[in-house]
Amino acid sequence: ATPQSEKWTAMPCFLLASAVAGAWPWILDKILSLCTRQDFCFTMAAKRFADNYPLTCWTGPAMREAFYRVYKRGHSGAGKFKYGKLGASFAVIVGHVVPFMGAQTTIMQRFFLPHPLDTIISQPFGMTEDLVSMAMAEATSSPILASWSLTALLVFFNLARAFFFSGTKEAEHTEDRALPYLKRISSRNIPSDGSATSSFSERNRDPSQQSLDAIPTHAERDYVALATAIVNILVGVGISFIVAGKLDAKEAFCVVLFQMIIQLVAVPVTLGHLGAHCVHHAEGRTKPPPDT
Repeated sequence: ATPQSEKWTAMPCFLLASAVAGAWPWILDKILSLCTRQDFCFTMAAKRFADNYPLTCWTGPAMREAFYRVYKRGHSGAGKFKYGKLGASFAVIVGHVVPFMGAQTTIMQRFFLPHPLDTIISQPFGMTEDLVSMAMAEATSSPILASWSLTALLVFFNLARAFFFSGTKEAEHTEDRALPYLKRISSRNIPSDGSATSSFSERNRDPSQQSLDAIPTHAERDYVALATAIVNILVGVGISFIVAGKLDAKEAFCVVLFQMIIQLVAVPVTLGHLGAHCVHHAEGRTKPPPDT
């Protein structure tokens, strides 16, 4: 059994191991490319195996469906490519989260996210539900550690949303990192006579629309996520003081479970509705008065 003083290392070690696992498909592809002079050899072999093996044949269609759910929201040009990248990331995350899909998703995720940094980062993100399960498992033996682990995990995602995934400029999209799935999707839109262009080509588009797509946009910062992080910290501090008292294992587990419900559901839903109400109220006040 892990000593009580070293239990806090479980989550960091788990995240480190997940990141290493996410790098292996890229490493194997590069090793095979030394002999075959082609990239994605291991990834495509893993994809064919997962598509044909009876116990994993449903993984590919499920990930493709997750991809199309997001991809079809793009219209054309840069917008379509943007949603294509978002859909590819969503498909990999879904593959890691859904039960019995994690192993095959790991070996074939370069089919959707070819860059090694994408696979290394997405692997720990896709294991979030396992981290929550680990925190809840610690609730009976070390409730304070479980409370703080759960708080740290959720606050990290809140802050990532507030500072990294909102309020930043969206650079002009290129297709350099779109191999192999996005380019395969785009090639299906090319007629046999070559009269039309793919989704990545803009030759037949309105020049004014092309210039608009090329302008980097600035997304609005998600202050609701920042407020959620602050409230989650306060909730975690309060729960940690409660579980620090003389509670038995079942009572401590129930308190940490209550904390998870508050931080995962109650806080983001409440602040989300409050933020939407404030935005709607502010937009109403900024509208010009009607002409009389």
